[in-house]
Amino acid sequence: MLTDSRVKNLKTKDKLYRVADKNGLAIEVSAKGVKKWRFRYRYNGKPSMISLGKYPAISLIKARAIRDSYQGLLSQGINPSVHKQREKRKQQQQKTFKEAFEAWFCRHEDEWTPRTAKKQVSAFERYIFPYIGDMSVESITQIDMLHVFRMMDEKGISETLKKVRGWSSRVFCDCVVSGLIKFDPTRDLPKDSFKKQKSKHYATVTSPSDISDLLKIMRGYKGAYQVKEALNLAPYLLLRPGELVALEWREVDFPNNVIRIDADRMKMKKAHIVPISAQVTSRFEEIKKSGLSTKYVFPSPNRNNTHINPESLRRAIRSLGVTKEQFTTHGFRAMASTQLYEMGFREDVIERQLAHSESNKVKAAYNHAEHLNERVLMMNEWSAYLENLGI
Repeated sequence: MLTDSRVKNLKTKDKLYRVADKNGLAIEVSAKGVKKWRFRYRYNGKPSMISLGKYPAISLIKARAIRDSYQGLLSQGINPSVHKQREKRKQQQQKTFKEAFEAWFCRHEDEWTPRTAKKQVSAFERYIFPYIGDMSVESITQIDMLHVFRMMDEKGISETLKKVRGWSSRVFCDCVVSGLIKFDPTRDLPKDSFKKQKSKHYATVTSPSDISDLLKIMRGYKGAYQVKEALNLAPYLLLRPGELVALEWREVDFPNNVIRIDADRMKMKKAHIVPISAQVTSRFEEIKKSGLSTKYVFPSPNRNNTHINPESLRRAIRSLGVTKEQFTTHGFRAMASTQLYEMGFREDVIERQLAHSESNKVKAAYNHAEHLNERVLMMNEWSAYLENLGI
């Protein structure tokens, strides 16, 4: 039998040789001094030999344990060599969660705007990868996912948790389809496993007098021309701040008095049409005459070849003394929604103009320009309403 010291002190010879332990285990020493464990056995009467790994990475004790496990396979009628090959193929097919996420994301990243995609990837890098990123998807359990999600839940980031949970499920479902795992470990997590998500309401104003005061305050902004124009047009266009500041001149259809935004620029990934009134068209014409940019309607005053940042609008509002508890830049949409309902416009028309999601995909595709005549009327009346309040 071999001992640790004997294995350690085995010397190199002119040619390869082996020294036996027992029950088929032996250490092999090459002419270059490389030591490898070997296991000799018979399967169906035929002699065979399998490598157990190199010494000292595989110690004598570990080599004996591997040999014993292989003898156990032989007692069950399993060829250790075949078993080893199968395990190797299985390991090669395995992916860590991070690898599975990256493969899935590469196939689907065109579904989101670059800003949204970057924000979501950052959430995974911060809250998910440090805990399960290096785990194989096959080994991740429902308890593992509950643990990482609850850590997010305790931080009070319910909206981020909702999106991360949805993306995680899609990654696992992709692995199910690929045959890497049998089920999605996030699928059966009870809805009451986490704190109830609070509805997110943006601070806004809805009474005619408060809207009038806000419009007059905004007219007094003394900052950059581009920011002032974007801020004062925001109530008229009902776009999200990110959609507004990135407007391009190619999207403004002057002959037809509409803005046409491609799907890849919209949050819901659906093409969008914004009818614009004569007053708004006039403002666009004035901005274009300024010649600040041939591409962007609201070009950055500080950086070439880009547009102003949504944060510029928020800072402009705050510089005028309007607090976050009183109004946010997202509040323009809520302000308009409230008043348009009171003005008697139909829900379908209002919601379509706000570019909210449509649960029925077929209906959503059909609705791209549906209600356009009513939306033209609504946006013109809304523009006139704001003009009257801003006097």
